[in-house]
Amino acid sequence: MTGRDDVAGVPAPEDPQAPDPPVRPEPGWRRLAHLLRPRWTRSELLTGVLCLLLGFALAVQVGQSTGDQLSGLRQDELVRLLDEVTQRADQLDAQVSDLEGIRDDLRSAGGRDQAARDLARQRAEQEGILSGRLPAQGPGVTVHVADGDRPLEAQVLFNLLEELRNAGAEAIQVNGVRLVTTSYFVDSGGGVVLDGAAVASPYEWTVIGDPRTIDRALEIPGGALPRVREEGGEATTTTLDQVTVDAVRIPGEPEHAEPADDR
Repeated sequence: MTGRDDVAGVPAPEDPQAPDPPVRPEPGWRRLAHLLRPRWTRSELLTGVLCLLLGFALAVQVGQSTGDQLSGLRQDELVRLLDEVTQRADQLDAQVSDLEGIRDDLRSAGGRDQAARDLARQRAEQEGILSGRLPAQGPGVTVHVADGDRPLEAQVLFNLLEELRNAGAEAIQVNGVRLVTTSYFVDSGGGVVLDGAAVASPYEWTVIGDPRTIDRALEIPGGALPRVREEGGEATTTTLDQVTVDAVRIPGEPEHAEPADDR
């Protein structure tokens, strides 16, 4: 026995009063990463997962909605839908081509002159139709009006003319006489005079305009044709896809009116 408390190979017990070993400081970048690391709570993590699932479900539903609508259609409906889309695409392509052609024409001096001539010709044709100087054709109606037991008065026929104008009639003729803005009906010796010339029953009207609008306007209760029937006359309307107003009038020179001075 040597009097030592430790035996060879067996470490001696630590002294409780011995100082603690020095702690090695943590590197700065590691402390910074530790501070910046997000700290997710359980509720925040659950909310994020639910948002992701909801977004995925909405995306799937939107993607399937169009497919579900088309899948519910029959084969003939799908074919018709495809044809309509194709026709619309062709129409748009044609419009684009026309507009590009107009654009190219307008960019050139000759194109501008031609466009001005075309516009002048178009306006001359429109004014010629509205003034009665040119014949016209288009959709419209024919109206048959005839006397009953007693002759119809001029006022009844004039009411019919005004009703046609209010319904948008663009060209009108009666028994081969073209009606214009200055046209009138007057009673004369048991008959009717139209623009200075006698006209007799039956009165055959040819009118260019929207057939359905004119037909409805003439049959309004208390309107033109009901008034004819109240007076004992006959009145029928026939709508047509194409009618021709071939009677023309040569406008007279104005006696008092003249162009206004724009200066």
